[in-house]
Amino acid sequence: MAILCAVLLTACGGGDGSETAKSPDLADQDRFLKDYVGFLNASDQDGLARLLDAHPQASRDAHARIKAYGGQDWDVRWTRTSEFERVWTVAVTGTARAEHKPVRVTETITWEDAHWVMAPLPGIVPTPSNAAGTEPPG
Repeated sequence: MAILCAVLLTACGGGDGSETAKSPDLADQDRFLKDYVGFLNASDQDGLARLLDAHPQASRDAHARIKAYGGQDWDVRWTRTSEFERVWTVAVTGTARAEHKPVRVTETITWEDAHWVMAPLPGIVPTPSNAAGTEPPG
């Protein structure tokens, strides 16, 4: 619950900025990920949107994640690597449902303004027309 409140405060511009010096706590990231998996397993779109509320398309992202991964009874673990300060690539692996369907999902999680922020799924946030990798109109 504290994580949800912290994420909500960040999204709304809460805090006086004094928390920005706080170092990331990977045990706290584990709690964030456990909440994430719990919301997915429960297909709790509202709870997931609150957890992901650090970016402006949180509701759309939560809807897309529930559609893709929701209600699958994930039994997962994760490993993380970090090549850049305050940015982790998290590999979520395990099984889903009684059939033990493999789960392999990679997420990017950053530590911003003393809060965990998960990058939205591709296509959720519009890509600028001049972004790298986009074709010029022609």
